[in-house]
Amino acid sequence: QEPPASPGPREIAVMTLNLQYFSSYPKDHSAAQVRLKEVLDAGTPPDIICVQEGLNSRNVLADVGFDLCVCSAQEGKAQSVREMVYGDKPTLDACDKSTHEHMLCNQIYMRRETSWVVQENGCLQISRDLDLAGGGGRLTGKLAIRSMCWVRVKHSDVPNLSVFVLCAHITGGRFEDQYFVQQLAEERKLQLHRIISFFKQRPDPKEDDVGILVGDFNATSVYTPAGPMHGYYKASIASSAGVVSDARTAGVEGEEALEDLFKAYMISPFTAISEHGWTFAYDRQQVGYTSGFGHCIDHMAMNRPLQVTSTEVSYLTNQRFGGGPADTHLPLTDHNAVKSVFVIKSHEETNIAVFRTEYDFLQHLRRYRALVHISGFGSKQQYYNAEEVVDAVSKHLFDGEHSLDRVYGKGMWAACYGGDPLNE
Repeated sequence: QEPPASPGPREIAVMTLNLQYFSSYPKDHSAAQVRLKEVLDAGTPPDIICVQEGLNSRNVLADVGFDLCVCSAQEGKAQSVREMVYGDKPTLDACDKSTHEHMLCNQIYMRRETSWVVQENGCLQISRDLDLAGGGGRLTGKLAIRSMCWVRVKHSDVPNLSVFVLCAHITGGRFEDQYFVQQLAEERKLQLHRIISFFKQRPDPKEDDVGILVGDFNATSVYTPAGPMHGYYKASIASSAGVVSDARTAGVEGEEALEDLFKAYMISPFTAISEHGWTFAYDRQQVGYTSGFGHCIDHMAMNRPLQVTSTEVSYLTNQRFGGGPADTHLPLTDHNAVKSVFVIKSHEETNIAVFRTEYDFLQHLRRYRALVHISGFGSKQQYYNAEEVVDAVSKHLFDGEHSLDRVYGKGMWAACYGGDPLNE
């Protein structure tokens, strides 16, 4: 008789899926479900799907093998579509009138055939109770409620830890961003602090517990002078009469100073995540664009470095600008879905930090004694797949008398590799 297998690493696949309150979902339900099943069956099936901008009245995932675990509407932490878009008529006209009073919500679903088991779940409000007021042609009213849904799951292969998956949609977007000078200056950052504080204060904590934050942050992780967030600022924010009035009242002098405030506001969730020592699973370099407007705004962050064996984007929308070819023949939403597969094991077995995003790398670079640059990665180079790069150089980095681990010490050096996997 063979001895029982010892507990060891276990993978968990997590997907983020913004359904845009079904505003873009096809009226041909059967065709839409076929496309949805096609996406979910591709590659490693997701164990958990984190939904943003779902509707409490509509469940399209039950028919493709997923069960609802927690819903912010059922927990009393949601508002109607009308309230969430501040009654904006063009936005409401673009979606089914019958859904205007339905609850727009965050949800978490589990695959029925997954071997992970839900232990607990819940939901909490992460936004403050604020009144948005200030005129200048801006929409006003109570700040739309933002929430975070969570599940705690366990697996028999890793019995001494739990995985907390946290699903959120952070304040932001064209209605709310115009208040960045006044009431909302710190709101986005505070929401991330509330989410991570929940994980830190979780019940029955274990040292090896894993936190994976998933969701729509309404921003890219890096703000550059020629980047998409700058373009958005110039096109939709800077010229707002309300923003100009707020800047004058606050004594903000000059266009550069005003944009610096906007930059701080936009990247503040990432600043909060970095302050807590969390890192990201991917960025645009891995997944391209996740919104139909050319931005990577859907993110996943981890409380401690985990091995991410794969990250895949599923094209559920087409780009609205640029004139390129269509990514999908049947759009389901205005976001692309992203799925990452994480290796779950104890922190002692995870002694190498892999920073997969520009933001994480720049934040952590100052901690290291040595930096190694690895070339030969890209669509037209020796290695197309990023994981192949790691496999090819691991012996020189980790093993042997002259390895970097031996010379500089484990965790005291960083390797940087880059290329053009998208052939852009």
